[in-house]
Amino acid sequence: MSSLIKPLLRKFRKIESSLGTKAHYFETGFVFVVLAVTAILSDKGWVEWVGVFGVTFTFEYQVLSTYLREHAEARKKIGRHVKSDFIYKQIQFLFYTKEAVWITYFLLLGAYSAIVGTIVFISYGIWRKLYRNEYPLRDEDLI
Repeated sequence: MSSLIKPLLRKFRKIESSLGTKAHYFETGFVFVVLAVTAILSDKGWVEWVGVFGVTFTFEYQVLSTYLREHAEARKKIGRHVKSDFIYKQIQFLFYTKEAVWITYFLLLGAYSAIVGTIVFISYGIWRKLYRNEYPLRDEDLI
Protein backbone atom coordinates (compact mmCIF):
# COMPACT_ATOMS: atom_id res chain seq x y z
CA MET A 1 0.00 0.00 0.00
CA SER A 2 2.87 2.34 0.78
CA SER A 3 4.12 2.09 -2.81
CA LEU A 4 0.71 3.30 -4.02
CA ILE A 5 0.40 6.12 -1.51
CA LYS A 6 3.91 7.62 -1.71
CA PRO A 7 3.56 8.90 -5.32
CA LEU A 8 0.19 10.41 -4.38
CA LEU A 9 1.75 12.12 -1.35
CA ARG A 10 4.58 13.52 -3.49
CA LYS A 11 2.13 14.86 -6.07
CA PHE A 12 -0.03 16.33 -3.31
CA ARG A 13 3.00 18.04 -1.76
CA LYS A 14 4.14 19.38 -5.14
CA ILE A 15 0.72 20.90 -5.87
CA GLU A 16 0.59 22.36 -2.38
CA SER A 17 3.97 24.08 -2.69
CA SER A 18 3.47 25.23 -6.29
CA LEU A 19 0.19 26.94 -5.37
CA GLY A 20 1.60 28.26 -2.08
CA THR A 21 -1.41 27.15 -0.09
CA LYS A 22 -2.02 24.87 2.87
CA ALA A 23 -2.84 21.19 2.41
CA HIS A 24 -5.97 21.36 4.53
CA TYR A 25 -7.78 23.40 1.87
CA PHE A 26 -7.30 20.54 -0.62
CA GLU A 27 -8.25 17.93 1.97
CA THR A 28 -11.43 19.74 2.93
CA GLY A 29 -12.28 20.43 -0.72
CA PHE A 30 -11.90 16.73 -1.51
CA VAL A 31 -14.19 15.82 1.41
CA PHE A 32 -16.80 18.32 0.23
CA VAL A 33 -16.78 16.79 -3.27
CA VAL A 34 -17.15 13.25 -1.88
CA LEU A 35 -20.03 14.33 0.37
CA ALA A 36 -21.71 16.33 -2.40
CA VAL A 37 -21.63 13.32 -4.73
CA THR A 38 -23.11 11.22 -1.93
CA ALA A 39 -25.88 13.78 -1.38
CA ILE A 40 -26.68 13.88 -5.10
CA LEU A 41 -26.77 10.08 -5.34
CA SER A 42 -28.89 9.74 -2.19
CA ASP A 43 -31.53 12.11 -3.63
CA LYS A 44 -32.74 13.03 -0.12
CA GLY A 45 -33.10 16.75 -0.79
CA TRP A 46 -32.00 19.81 1.13
CA VAL A 47 -31.75 18.08 4.52
CA GLU A 48 -28.92 15.93 3.17
CA TRP A 49 -27.15 19.12 2.04
CA VAL A 50 -27.34 20.53 5.56
CA GLY A 51 -25.47 17.36 6.57
CA VAL A 52 -22.92 17.88 3.79
CA PHE A 53 -22.04 21.36 5.04
CA GLY A 54 -22.10 20.34 8.70
CA VAL A 55 -19.78 17.42 8.07
CA THR A 56 -17.48 19.53 5.86
CA PHE A 57 -17.04 22.17 8.57
CA THR A 58 -16.57 19.49 11.21
CA PHE A 59 -13.93 17.85 9.01
CA GLU A 60 -12.00 21.13 8.75
CA TYR A 61 -12.18 21.39 12.54
CA GLN A 62 -10.75 17.87 12.79
CA VAL A 63 -7.99 18.74 10.32
CA LEU A 64 -6.87 21.71 12.38
CA SER A 65 -7.05 19.62 15.58
CA THR A 66 -4.85 17.03 13.89
CA TYR A 67 -2.31 19.72 12.97
CA LEU A 68 -2.18 20.85 16.61
CA ARG A 69 -1.65 17.23 17.73
CA GLU A 70 1.16 16.75 15.19
CA HIS A 71 2.90 19.88 16.44
CA ALA A 72 2.50 18.80 20.07
CA GLU A 73 4.06 15.41 19.30
CA ALA A 74 6.92 17.04 17.39
CA ARG A 75 7.62 19.50 20.22
CA LYS A 76 7.63 16.64 22.73
CA LYS A 77 10.27 14.78 20.67
CA ILE A 78 12.65 17.73 20.86
CA GLY A 79 11.88 18.61 24.50
CA ARG A 80 10.02 21.86 23.77
CA HIS A 81 6.58 20.76 24.94
CA VAL A 82 4.19 22.83 27.01
CA LYS A 83 1.50 21.64 29.45
CA SER A 84 -1.31 21.92 26.89
CA ASP A 85 0.53 19.51 24.57
CA PHE A 86 -0.38 16.57 26.79
CA ILE A 87 -4.12 16.68 26.05
CA TYR A 88 -3.79 15.34 22.50
CA LYS A 89 -4.19 11.72 23.67
CA GLN A 90 -7.48 12.55 25.35
CA ILE A 91 -8.60 14.46 22.24
CA GLN A 92 -7.76 11.46 20.06
CA PHE A 93 -9.70 9.07 22.32
CA LEU A 94 -12.67 11.46 22.33
CA PHE A 95 -12.53 11.71 18.54
CA TYR A 96 -12.77 7.94 17.96
CA THR A 97 -15.44 7.54 20.65
CA LYS A 98 -17.64 10.26 19.17
CA GLU A 99 -17.19 8.88 15.65
CA ALA A 100 -18.36 5.43 16.80
CA VAL A 101 -21.46 6.96 18.37
CA TRP A 102 -22.17 9.15 15.33
CA ILE A 103 -21.81 6.34 12.79
CA THR A 104 -24.28 4.26 14.80
CA TYR A 105 -26.73 7.16 14.87
CA PHE A 106 -26.30 7.94 11.17
CA LEU A 107 -26.77 4.29 10.21
CA LEU A 108 -30.03 4.20 12.16
CA LEU A 109 -31.21 7.42 10.46
CA GLY A 110 -30.02 6.50 6.96
CA ALA A 111 -28.03 9.77 6.74
CA TYR A 112 -25.74 8.74 3.91
CA SER A 113 -23.56 11.85 3.61
CA ALA A 114 -22.93 11.73 7.34
CA ILE A 115 -22.01 8.02 7.18
CA VAL A 116 -19.55 8.68 4.35
CA GLY A 117 -18.23 11.68 6.30
CA THR A 118 -17.60 9.54 9.36
CA ILE A 119 -15.69 7.01 7.29
CA VAL A 120 -13.64 9.84 5.74
CA PHE A 121 -12.94 11.28 9.22
CA ILE A 122 -11.60 7.96 10.46
CA SER A 123 -9.56 7.47 7.25
CA TYR A 124 -8.07 10.94 7.61
CA GLY A 125 -5.94 9.83 10.56
CA ILE A 126 -4.37 7.13 8.40
CA TRP A 127 -3.76 9.64 5.58
CA ARG A 128 -2.06 12.11 7.93
CA LYS A 129 0.20 9.44 9.46
CA LEU A 130 1.36 8.44 5.98
CA TYR A 131 1.82 12.09 5.05
CA ARG A 132 3.84 12.91 8.18
CA ASN A 133 5.97 9.77 7.77
CA GLU A 134 6.87 11.01 4.30
CA TYR A 135 7.11 14.70 5.29
CA PRO A 136 7.94 15.07 9.00
CA LEU A 137 7.60 18.45 10.67
CA ARG A 138 10.84 20.41 10.87
CA ASP A 139 11.79 22.39 13.95
CA GLU A 140 11.24 25.66 12.10
CA ASP A 141 7.69 24.58 11.16
CA LEU A 142 6.55 24.18 14.74
CA ILE A 143 3.92 26.54 16.08
